[in-house]
Amino acid sequence: MSRYRPMLALAGAMAILFGSTLASAQPSNDPPLRYRVQPGDTLISLSTKYLTRKDDYQAIQALNRIADPYRLPIGSTLLIPERLLRTELVLGEITSFRGTVMVDGQAAKLKMQVRQGMQIETAADAFVTVQFPDGSAISLPSQSRIRIDRLRRVLLTDALDRNFRLLAGKTRSSVTPMANPDSNFRVTTPLSVSAVRGTDFRVGFDEEAGQTQTEVVGGEVGVAPDEEREEVEVTRGFGVIATKDGVQPPVKLLSPPELASLARGEGNAVVVAYKAVEGAKTYRVQLATDLGFRNVIADATTEELTTSFPGFGSTPFFVRLTSIATSGLEGVPGTYASGRRVDAPDGSSAQDDRSGTGSAPLQTSMNGDGRTIPALISTRPTLR
Repeated sequence: MSRYRPMLALAGAMAILFGSTLASAQPSNDPPLRYRVQPGDTLISLSTKYLTRKDDYQAIQALNRIADPYRLPIGSTLLIPERLLRTELVLGEITSFRGTVMVDGQAAKLKMQVRQGMQIETAADAFVTVQFPDGSAISLPSQSRIRIDRLRRVLLTDALDRNFRLLAGKTRSSVTPMANPDSNFRVTTPLSVSAVRGTDFRVGFDEEAGQTQTEVVGGEVGVAPDEEREEVEVTRGFGVIATKDGVQPPVKLLSPPELASLARGEGNAVVVAYKAVEGAKTYRVQLATDLGFRNVIADATTEELTTSFPGFGSTPFFVRLTSIATSGLEGVPGTYASGRRVDAPDGSSAQDDRSGTGSAPLQTSMNGDGRTIPALISTRPTLR
């Protein structure tokens, strides 16, 4: 059984809650949580602390065929229907956005709190990042929409239960490694379930093409057609496509385009030029004010080898380049600052080579006189 199966079992069984409200105790066919009995545990004490109703211990007693609710063998495993478990609210916060972003029909604001049950949508040329208390984050590029199905903590196991349903477009998730084996973070679509324990990955849903793409930039991701079937494990630098027929075998992602030049164009535009990559159908170019690309300020996808972003001038930024294959899978990103590669595909940090033993860093000119200076854009009130 895959290492991700416990996460899917934990995440897949809970009903949507708001705040610390109690879960419904209606019958369910969802898989139960497996709890290892600790010293001092009894069915009565567990129900008092961790179940939605004190009398719910009777359902657990019957399910596990326990004669005495006051006596439990230490180390034994209890099967507990997750619909009976108490949970508490976990909040996310919008840490950056640009353009038109709506949260449950309201315009997004910086530091706006989001919770389970909410829907977040980006319009054309918009972007938003939501960050969570453990440092994990999920970002949506333009024309994307997600619903937060679950965002909470299970009191019995102290596990985080986070599920985001991608309804349109694409997401990028950066997940802090989880020490608690019962915690989870996953992105679901009508065609796939992508579950992780700590990684950087993207999920895209193309309803017209009838497929979902999952691309792993760091760590590993388990991808399954649904919560019941086994996952396909996708490692760093690989991606998979899911259709109604199931999840296809992983394929190696395309390498990033090599930055050719970064220059100033007409109208104070930033002009990014890059080299062709074999197998690429289109290219994606992003500008962001942070190396983690949680604050993206420009984003374009094109078949051309040059992309221009008008109206930028004096705030430092980074450039990220990816190649998109004919299959729709987006490749490994390459990130540059001041003409220097700072985030290599293998995760290493490429520094300027001053020893003379390696290749010289790419020289770029932002002012046309041949001098290498930082890539800069103007500070504008509309940039968030």
